[in-house]
Amino acid sequence: MKQQSPFELVKDLQGQVGRLLRGYDIDSLVSAERGTLTALKRQAAEVRLDVRDYGMAETVAEQRRLAAEARARLQQLDELILQAGSLDLIGAADVAQLSAMTQQLMTDIEEE
Repeated sequence: MKQQSPFELVKDLQGQVGRLLRGYDIDSLVSAERGTLTALKRQAAEVRLDVRDYGMAETVAEQRRLAAEARARLQQLDELILQAGSLDLIGAADVAQLSAMTQQLMTDIEEE
């Protein structure tokens, strides 16, 4: 099986987050749950934009700067995934899969 590019992987990651969140009426959740899921959705979108920008960088210096920003945001996304799991908003299998995807993206961005 062919390995996905970082952009394909982040697109899949954002899609999976979206599918998980569709099962919730976010407005009806308590504040902590609502805030976590809202931040998770927003962060997944921001990570996708960061990875896109990283892939479109025109210089090595720009790519390094954008890679650092993307890795930092991926780390924040991973923390939100774990937080959603600890609140029982996301099952353990989904937490493991999403976290593995964020870790793979961090690795892929470091290696390019």
